[in-house]
Formats: sequence, C-alpha cells, structure tokens
Amino acid sequence: MEIISDIISNKDIIEKIILEQGHCAEHYYYCFLYNIEPWEKGYCFKWDDKAILAKHDTRANEWFVFVGILAPVDEQIKLLKEFLDYAFSNNAKKVWCEFKTDFRKKVINALKDSNHKVNKINYTLVWPVFDMKQWNGDKMEGKDWKDIRYYWNKFFKEHKVEFVDLKDVTKEELKDLVKKWKESRNNKDKTFDHYYINVIDNDFKGFDSRIMRVDEKICSINAGFKLPGKNIFYSSIGLCTKDFDRLGEVSYMDDLIQLKKKGYELVDFGGGEKHLIEFKKKFRPTYYYKTHVFSIVKA
Repeated sequence: MEIISDIISNKDIIEKIILEQGHCAEHYYYCFLYNIEPWEKGYCFKWDDKAILAKHDTRANEWFVFVGILAPVDEQIKLLKEFLDYAFSNNAKKVWCEFKTDFRKKVINALKDSNHKVNKINYTLVWPVFDMKQWNGDKMEGKDWKDIRYYWNKFFKEHKVEFVDLKDVTKEELKDLVKKWKESRNNKDKTFDHYYINVIDNDFKGFDSRIMRVDEKICSINAGFKLPGKNIFYSSIGLCTKDFDRLGEVSYMDDLIQLKKKGYELVDFGGGEKHLIEFKKKFRPTYYYKTHVFSIVKA
C-alpha cells in the first residue's frame, strides 16, 4: 500500500485510477478535491491500479472514506480492511464511510468476527437517476407533466429569464446565492456549502455550469460533470433562492432538458435525505438507489 499525501501533484495518477475503477457518481478528481474542508487533508491510498480516496479530519483524528472503493468488486473488502488497519494503528477514533446498500451489507458480514465494529447508520441518502432515453420531460406533454408545464409557461411569461456565462457573474454574487439558499433550509438539513464555495472559488474548474438570472437577479446555479469514461452526468450542484414562486421546478427542469440535449445516457441527480427527495420526484426519475453514512470503530 502506497500512501499519497500530495493529491495536487499526483492528480494524473488519481485520475487514471478513477478512469479505470470508478463506479460511483462522486468518483471524480475535482469532486474529491472540492469536498476537502479546511481542517481536513486528502489522501490517496494506492495499490497498483486500485485505490481508496480518503479525508483525514485532523481535529478529531477521524477518517472519511470518500464514497466507494476504487477496485474490482472482489477486491474491495480486502482493501478496506487494510485501510482500517492503517487508520486504527494510527489511533483513529472512527472511520466514516458512505457506501451503497449492498456494499454496506458486505462490510458488515466481512467485519462481524474482526476487531472492527460497524456502527448503525447515521443517515441515508436517496439518489434519483434518469435514463434519458426514457425520460420525456423535455416535451412536457400529457397529464404526467401538466403541473410542471403550467409552472414553466407561467414563469417564462411573467419574468425576464436569462442564462448567463460565468464571466458575467462575480464570485460574490454566486456566494451570496449559496448563503441565501443555506438560510432557507431547515436546520436539520445537511448543507454542504463548503463544497459549493470551493467550486465557486476555483471558477468551476472541471464542472459544467448553468446560471439563471431572473428579473436581473442571480437566483439559480446548476453544475456537475461527466463521469470519466462513461456517458453519465452527475448533477452535483442544484441551488436556487426562494425569490420567485416555482423557481426550483423551472431550474431543475431546465437542467434536465439541457442534459438530454447533450446526449447523456444517464443523469444522476444527487443524494438527499428522504424528506428532501420528495421534491425531485416531480421530475419523474427512472429509478433510485441509496447510500448510507456510518462509522466503523475498533471493537
């Protein structure tokens, strides 16, 4: 096992492994980079052409495995065990993981007679996915799209709507939007505003973005990326203010319509807790999957 602590200089190595082994929506170099908070340090634990991307919380001495293991299915548990041995041999208090349902079950079974204990689920995220060959929302025809069609037509009739380039918007305007969005959320909702601010500070490098201005106000950001080596788009950022009625429906529909025009096979619309995913159901995803955030400790 090789431990790479300089993830900037070793970008090419990490990207090559992700290209060969990536299988999760967040398996993307810039997604990993922008998820690292000021008190965290990013690492790549490398085994030849396989890896675990991880973040070390230097304040609490806790580790976070960044989504799935970058390895063939039959090797993932073995690499996870090696990483756990390393973390706990260095006095880690916990190792946090976010895994899909099936893999979490495999981890529980693999560690049940070990010196590691898998804790209960801290929270679960539901991820809607759109098969763009089947999704026909771009036409907004029929009774299934009656409400959305009404919101869409009314919105564009009543407001001046523009889609602007990044060069025509200041970082301060975009950060102000993030602030307004966060303030509008329920205190119980998990907000990853540090990630959004990092993306803005880095000029959306590695991301495709679409910014909506309504009646001269910047009020919506949609951004994401194509998964390496796949015709799949992860819509990683979807933020809007509450300045206008039905802005959320219009912004999300616009995002999906644009992505269908670009010819993507699948669009992953990002994970959210159960009470938040209800809104995304309006757009008629093809299917859903779940990831679970939980910790592992020494038994």
